[in-house]
Amino acid sequence: RERETEKQKEMIRLAHRTNYWGSWIDSNDSDSDVDFDAIWVQAVNDDESDCCRGFGKRSVPVVNSDFEREDSDWWSLFRVTGERGMYNSSHYFHKFVAIPQGVYDYGKRGCQKRGWAYIGQFHASSAIEDLEELLDYWLEMDNGDFNHIHIGLWMEVLE
Repeated sequence: RERETEKQKEMIRLAHRTNYWGSWIDSNDSDSDVDFDAIWVQAVNDDESDCCRGFGKRSVPVVNSDFEREDSDWWSLFRVTGERGMYNSSHYFHKFVAIPQGVYDYGKRGCQKRGWAYIGQFHASSAIEDLEELLDYWLEMDNGDFNHIHIGLWMEVLE
């Protein structure tokens, strides 16, 4: 089955990097800061190439319909951590999670207990555009660092 594509006017892209060439990508629990299985994506300005190519040669776009397929209503964005790169001190990694609203123990209170900061909400039907607004501070940060924005999405699979 061919991957659905959407034309988007937005200024950011979400991309999952992988070396897997199958038709769907399963979530995983590979991150010690996040206690749920997630699809990990990079958020980059549309005119920039993906970062962190070490995660794989294949770049799989994430579009609004991917969010709608998982949960078609409102989602919340939380900031998990911000850390300087281990191998290059001029790189800074901002880690976020996006979770559908109404998931037990992952609302504002539950995520605050985990030490995650609530950033805002977005709707699945306009996820990319809304995320651009929510992430604008980090996307446009002019601090001399290369800023990486990684988001763990509460999704079982990416098709």
